[in-house]
Amino acid sequence: MKDVLKSLVPILEKIPEVDNPIKELSFTEKLKWTGLVLVLYFIMGTIDIYTAGAQIPAIFEFWQTITASRIGTLITLGIGPIVTAGIIMQLLVGAKILELDFSNPEDRALFQGTQKLLSIILSFVEAALFVGAGAFGALSPLLALLVIIQIALGSIALIYLDEIVSKYGIGSGIGLFIAAGVSQTIFVGTFGPEGYLWKFLGSLMQGAPEIQYILPILGTIIVFLMVVYAESLRVEIPLAHGRIKGLVARYPIKFVYVSNMPVILTAALFANIQLWGYALYKLGIPILGSYEGGRAISGIAYYLSTPYGIYSVLADPIHAIIYMIAMIIFCVIFGIFWVETSGLDAKSMAQRISSLNMAIKGFRKSHKAIEQRLKRYIFPITVMSSAFVGFLAAIANFIGALGGGTGVLLTVSIVYRMYEQIIREQIAELHPIISKFLKK
Repeated sequence: MKDVLKSLVPILEKIPEVDNPIKELSFTEKLKWTGLVLVLYFIMGTIDIYTAGAQIPAIFEFWQTITASRIGTLITLGIGPIVTAGIIMQLLVGAKILELDFSNPEDRALFQGTQKLLSIILSFVEAALFVGAGAFGALSPLLALLVIIQIALGSIALIYLDEIVSKYGIGSGIGLFIAAGVSQTIFVGTFGPEGYLWKFLGSLMQGAPEIQYILPILGTIIVFLMVVYAESLRVEIPLAHGRIKGLVARYPIKFVYVSNMPVILTAALFANIQLWGYALYKLGIPILGSYEGGRAISGIAYYLSTPYGIYSVLADPIHAIIYMIAMIIFCVIFGIFWVETSGLDAKSMAQRISSLNMAIKGFRKSHKAIEQRLKRYIFPITVMSSAFVGFLAAIANFIGALGGGTGVLLTVSIVYRMYEQIIREQIAELHPIISKFLKK
């Protein structure tokens, strides 16, 4: 299979890419690039595609939350193709169908290039699925083709905006788009003209407080506090310098070691099952489930759809339990795959520690010794943190937080990590010596 990927190299070399910066960017410059990309993302979300206009089915509401998209605009697909390509590549690597050494720069470049090519292909495939599933009503063949091209080009533009943020900005474009989209939903849902806060205050002034108006706001606050607390938990491994006696340090391994990627990948997988299931159902092939009023009512698609809000959970607790178990299992699977493919595994981390001429205190200064010691921490904490974020995502949905429970979880986690990166960037700019250490 690796040989097949190598045969794609001539094609991959012709795909345009964003060049790396020719010089080290300052924190201010990175902040400007991040802000510029964010503005472009919001502008694209206001540009409607050319279509005859139609009622968007309810099935696409969940897609909109998870993929940072705005149905009917240039970002109709959002980050869907990017994340879906990531899911496919992660599964191929995890199943050993693709045997790549990610410590080898050539293999890592081959993996990233193939994932980018797959993202571009999926932009057209998912655009065709949207149109075929009736997201824009009945269209003539020519108009359908025009809509597909517009949607796909908008998605490809997001692929390159994500690349700009990764190379010139702070954090990742995927995280930035999710956080921006969900934050907008939370703000409008709370403080907009028809926001829950005003509805609750209005009912309170009338002497008959409607508790259902305040529950989504309270749910959002609860999820926020839970994520911030989880992000602060960590295990610290004592390190000692190999040459300078008495020089010690601590290597922190965060409890949420896998970050928010398992949830992003799992939520995107479930959203794709909804999309494919609905498209197949419209074609008379209900193998993933049946739909009514634009929502899954049976089959795999139903049990992997989000039971949003406490009333939905009470109406069908079996659905909620199956959804939670599936969320946890897939988060663990994707968490393990993500650690292996992103350079966070024990072998890669041992190489980084060794390159700093450090060793775990009380153990021999050898790469293998460090790796064996780290394995005792990294694999268990990967499984536990993946299961935890999956459980937390499900609970957040059950609570009924604004912007979708999963969306709030992702947003808080993304913003928290962006805050940490901003602090590191500022420290690195003020102290060049520390900057060299952080890069290692």
